[in-house]
Amino acid sequence: NRTISMAYKYFDGIVPEVDAKEEIDNELIDLVVSCYKKVDEKMDDLKVADAIDEIFEIFRRCNKYIDETTPWILAKEGNIKRLKTVIYNLLDSIRIGAILLMPFLPDTSKEIFHQLNVLNTQIETTKKFYGIEPGVKLNEPKPIFVRIDKEECLKNIQK
Repeated sequence: NRTISMAYKYFDGIVPEVDAKEEIDNELIDLVVSCYKKVDEKMDDLKVADAIDEIFEIFRRCNKYIDETTPWILAKEGNIKRLKTVIYNLLDSIRIGAILLMPFLPDTSKEIFHQLNVLNTQIETTKKFYGIEPGVKLNEPKPIFVRIDKEECLKNIQK
């Protein structure tokens, strides 16, 4: 949601082209494309929870990447080339994470694919980056997981 919202804010919801790579991008990309093998190994060992944790590491790393690259500052400074690359890298990382998540949370993955407006969802495409076509119009962002109000939940349990 955060990434697609930024893509809408900065690029009218259009997937940007990669324009200005830096070393930090390679760190994210390496983690993302190595995830398939890690998940496969965990599943071979019947470590399902560990496999899912490997997938969620992509999403945790994306959040850290946002904090490290500060897209809002890139936009404010007019560094559009760098901003395009950052947003693209996030979008494709999310696509790959959603593909790997598909066997575990199929409805969640389908909603991510819908918001990304992507058909490139085959497992083979998780081994390489740059699977989202620049120029694709993303669908409107909306939260996939609604934050639970702890107090309200406790009241319902007590009832």
